[in-house]
Amino acid sequence: MRTKRIIAAIGGLGLFLTACGAGSKDDSAQDYSFPELPQAVADPVRQPSDLPMPWAQPGDVFHQVVASGLRGKTIDMANTDGETTARCPADLVLKDGAEAVCVSTFEGLQVEWDVIVGPASDAHGRPVQWSAEPRKGILTRDGAANQVYNDYSGPDLVRCSNIPKAVLVPMLGISGHSCQTVVDGKGGKPMPIEVGLVYPKLQCRHRTLEACVG
Repeated sequence: MRTKRIIAAIGGLGLFLTACGAGSKDDSAQDYSFPELPQAVADPVRQPSDLPMPWAQPGDVFHQVVASGLRGKTIDMANTDGETTARCPADLVLKDGAEAVCVSTFEGLQVEWDVIVGPASDAHGRPVQWSAEPRKGILTRDGAANQVYNDYSGPDLVRCSNIPKAVLVPMLGISGHSCQTVVDGKGGKPMPIEVGLVYPKLQCRHRTLEACVG
């Protein structure tokens, strides 16, 4: 699932860059240089390639199935590997309209999820048996850096604004942190980071293949 998301994101970025006439490392990317952020992240820890999003079968203990899926969702949001747990109330059953508050943790940080059971679709339009919305988001240093490396073509380094290893932030809003690419010793414009359900989003209005430039 994660691999497909990365491929889709890179493909979309390529179309965007073509439309905007983005340059290569030899032209417009080198015309910009911004002050470097303090935190260098050279080799961020990747998230596992296979995340659990199980479908309950007859005889399965449903609340454990959901808890397993929430572990996967938590790692997906963090965009890096880490110690993760999840639990749901034992009375959560596979019944349309059932609701519960489940809890997951990532590196000790606790996130509550509002879970609803019933016909629904995931972000890709595929049917699922339950859906869940977190009340808080998780931002991670390595997850943010991973997204910059994924979104840009071969930066020499990613630098960030002293992001903790993991921190709770509001969902779907600017986190207060930012990251930038560094290519040939020149820093791109720092990009504010927004935490999403799948991975961090980088706010940049104008970009080249290697950097945010304005």
